[in-house]
Amino acid sequence: MKKILGTGVALALMAGTAIAADIPVKAPYLKAAASPVWDIAIGGAIASDYNFRGVSQSDRGASPSAYFEFQYNSSIGQIYVGLGGLGVDFDNAFGFSNPSSEIDIYAGWRKTWGNLSVDIGYIYYWYPQEDFNTDWEEVYAKIAYAVTPNLTIGGAVFYTPDLLNLSIFNGFNNVSATYFEANAKWVTPWVYNGVGSYISGAVGAWNIETAAFHTSNPDYVYYNAGIAFTYSALTLDLRYHGTDMSVAECASFLNVGAGTRPANRYCSDTFIAKLSFDTLLSKIKN
Repeated sequence: MKKILGTGVALALMAGTAIAADIPVKAPYLKAAASPVWDIAIGGAIASDYNFRGVSQSDRGASPSAYFEFQYNSSIGQIYVGLGGLGVDFDNAFGFSNPSSEIDIYAGWRKTWGNLSVDIGYIYYWYPQEDFNTDWEEVYAKIAYAVTPNLTIGGAVFYTPDLLNLSIFNGFNNVSATYFEANAKWVTPWVYNGVGSYISGAVGAWNIETAAFHTSNPDYVYYNAGIAFTYSALTLDLRYHGTDMSVAECASFLNVGAGTRPANRYCSDTFIAKLSFDTLLSKIKN
């Protein structure tokens, strides 16, 4: 995970890592037995930092987000189409693209068989009003298994054929990338005055193809662990995020280091608090 990006391409990594893969995961893997044929999931959040795969997307500042998702439930599973938005703050002092926000457009299919559930979909990352086009796309597959009613383990894979639209740069080939993740969630049995909690964590590896314009290896490992408290549709998530990158490796990875914003501002391990709400239109009506 040395220098992945040359001048003018590092710009992309900051913009592109602002994945809203964070958005589609909001819908639970396991659906309730009696779901209406049509429904809409809605939600919003405010986080102390927008962190994607170990890299800050909001310059260590607060980031608001919101989404809505149309759902069609049938015997073959759930088909969904969603739109989400997140606040970003990229440092164009180092040549990064500087969009006004991140907009995620996604669609997919979910299905549950007993304790096993799958989620297969597509997501497009759009960065409005940026300096140049770094929009990109991923396909993903997620699987989860409820070991007990309170314990769920899962895994996911995300793949892009052209990370951050790097093919727009003359002389550069497409840079494909695959992200693998294993995760677990334990819902605690303790409930007090309607307040519940769960403990969860994930470990992932991002394998990024070495681009034609350099010979270094940009791969790295990301992990997170935390506890969340739930009340009705509200969730307060307190989470620690980290990677196996050193400050020097992060600087090389993002092609930053000189100036007022050092690399560790983006990639150092960090603690993030996020308050969110998620609900379904059918629950509001009821």
